[in-house]
Amino acid sequence: MFRAKTMNLLKVEEGAWKDISGRWRQLAGGFYSHGWSLELVESRIDGPFDWAKSFHHNSLEICINNLGHGIVYSDHSQLEFRPGTVGFYAIAKKKLNAQRRAGEYTQFVTVEWSRSALAKELKGMEEWLLPPVKAWLEGKREEPLIGSPRPISPSLRSRLESLLSGSFSQPSLALFAHALSLEAAAEVLFEPNQADVKMCPFSPAHKLIVEKAKEYLKEHFTSSIRLHDLARHVGVSPSYLSRLFSKETGMSISDYVRNLRIEKAAELLKRGDYNVTEAAFAVGYSSLSYFSKVFCQVMGCCPCVYPSPKRLVNKRSTP
Repeated sequence: MFRAKTMNLLKVEEGAWKDISGRWRQLAGGFYSHGWSLELVESRIDGPFDWAKSFHHNSLEICINNLGHGIVYSDHSQLEFRPGTVGFYAIAKKKLNAQRRAGEYTQFVTVEWSRSALAKELKGMEEWLLPPVKAWLEGKREEPLIGSPRPISPSLRSRLESLLSGSFSQPSLALFAHALSLEAAAEVLFEPNQADVKMCPFSPAHKLIVEKAKEYLKEHFTSSIRLHDLARHVGVSPSYLSRLFSKETGMSISDYVRNLRIEKAAELLKRGDYNVTEAAFAVGYSSLSYFSKVFCQVMGCCPCVYPSPKRLVNKRSTP
């Protein structure tokens, strides 16, 4: 039933572009099924075209405008897209207007985020968002939200060109598209970096990558994790992810996984539901001796006496 509903909504989306002579294509995701959608429009605009018909209620849309001109406007502000620019706009209770310039070829990619999906992706990073974006995410803004345009960065342009090359298989396309969607959000939704801001010493794009990696590790730390799989999940190369993760967290990925495992094992032992062997196997260790060694390194005592290492001292001091 949900699939049928999603297909019907997809037809509505296609209908918004039926008057153009080129093509509209959903590249990855799905606004109603995934909370985000990456879409491509390539067309010659022969006459006045109302672009706003494709906008979703309670959505924030990022437009990566490669070719052509467009404008998004409300009663109080407007955003003009020129070739090679990126910008965002969001709908609250009041609608937006949008037009594409007639008589020219246009090519642009849009990233459409639902409010709930974007809020989930940006959880923990709210303090660095542009204030109007933060207000919109929290449902405190009734007026439409229109951001300022900026040039497409070399990094985002490189991803866009790779995407448009059509060289991805479907599984890898979905991962790459999600990474591009996050990078686009990081590029336009946050306060500009300032060298003297100590609370946010690295770029929002880097923070998104690291947070995404942490989320994956927390979900899979009990199994064997390959760096290649993790890097593919967040959309960067393994070597780049390894360097970035170490720089931003102060530890290697393997040390981070080790800490996750030992902290979970300590929690299981403290509850009293598991013995040492059971806790070791539960968090992904197959060698009890190696688990005990690592546990001692992290927690400062052997797992057999945790969480009361004093018991061992008392036992040894007994005549």
